[in-house]
Amino acid sequence: MPTKNKFLLRYLQLGTALLITLSALSIWTMPSSAARVVFKPPGDRAPKTSAGGASRNDSTCGIASNKPPGENVTPLLPESDIGLTLAEHPTIFIYVPETSAKAVFFSIQDANSNNIYQDYLNLPQKAGIIRVKLPISSPGLKVDQKYKWSLAMICTPSLEPDSPFVSGWIHRVSFANTLNNTQNLTLDSVIKLAASGLWYDTIFTLAELRRAQPNNQILTTSWQDLLNSVGLNAIANEPVIN
Repeated sequence: MPTKNKFLLRYLQLGTALLITLSALSIWTMPSSAARVVFKPPGDRAPKTSAGGASRNDSTCGIASNKPPGENVTPLLPESDIGLTLAEHPTIFIYVPETSAKAVFFSIQDANSNNIYQDYLNLPQKAGIIRVKLPISSPGLKVDQKYKWSLAMICTPSLEPDSPFVSGWIHRVSFANTLNNTQNLTLDSVIKLAASGLWYDTIFTLAELRRAQPNNQILTTSWQDLLNSVGLNAIANEPVIN
């Protein structure tokens, strides 16, 4: 074979190998880009009576107006302070920094201030994101109804009327046929839930995935993407501790 043809054949072989390598790399990197979770706010707003906080600031308790983000008790919610859910008994996520409080008082009420559930909860002994699950034994949230939850920090011997607290809202919506396959714990389900504006379902599903696969870097990045997309950058790297 002439020398010129040998070089041409070798060139074609190298080009083919390069294309195969690039294709393989694109396949392996695809999950990373596909795993991006960005929450799309549905436009729902919390009722105007939803102002959080209390009459007393207490920096040692974890709630103080002069502290930067990431050093205060912070509900994991969009900026609207309300989240949609399909769940009858949803789970709420709250960041709790280092605090003198050993326990909290959690309550949830309907839009008419009727108590749905309330309980005292012990806090973990380190800072991080806690999850509060509305128990199956409690009354389920009704479709098309809004509910206000509150978490009061107990930094005195007992709960006081002015104990500092944070609050947020839940709006339970009806099950959408287009989301039938989001009941499975998959990253694809998380992406669909986030795109549909279902906050509580999105964050719960992703948290469960991370609990099952704590060393999965794609899930870790997806969690950070989700919190960053709603302005919670300051606590995007904080661990879920219960």
